[in-house]
Amino acid sequence: MVLTKTFPILERLLQNIKQFHTSRTSKEYDGPGKTTIDIINNQNIPETQRVLINKCLPIGFKLNDNSLLLGPIVIFDGMILSWNIGSAKDINEATLSLFTIVHPALELIVLGLETNYEYKRILEIKKVLLKYNIRSEVVPVRQACGIYNFLINDGRYIAAGLIPPLPDKSNLYSGLQQPPTKKRELIDK
Repeated sequence: MVLTKTFPILERLLQNIKQFHTSRTSKEYDGPGKTTIDIINNQNIPETQRVLINKCLPIGFKLNDNSLLLGPIVIFDGMILSWNIGSAKDINEATLSLFTIVHPALELIVLGLETNYEYKRILEIKKVLLKYNIRSEVVPVRQACGIYNFLINDGRYIAAGLIPPLPDKSNLYSGLQQPPTKKRELIDK
């Protein structure tokens, strides 16, 4: 994967991606479960090692290799990047600049929004991408994960920008026996 264009565009791109810092110590853990990161590598990913999304959680996404990614992410060509946006309200030309400089051009971008938005907002996002002749699908994040998995398994060259879903209020107390009530009654026995 080659990032093209000029240096100012690359600089703008790097401003929209959270920076990672790693340091080495002499007593580092070297066993199973060690966290490693390869950012923008040129490895060809075999079909058996494709990055697929198993679960959408309010804190992030669980992948097919059981890793948990926190916050909004961008996935393309087997690479996963942290996306520095808070919600779909923050999506604009600058935050979509990553998708505009990827070469070869992507077949489709699947954007998964954390909740349902008005059609007017979705059209604004699509207009930005259409300006660069990029086809897009803007849907709620749970649908976007399914679309992304399907198209990746089909061998398509696509990208996904995913924002974790908002917590479902109806399931907040599903693990408890009784949901809390406004008035508590004390029973003396």
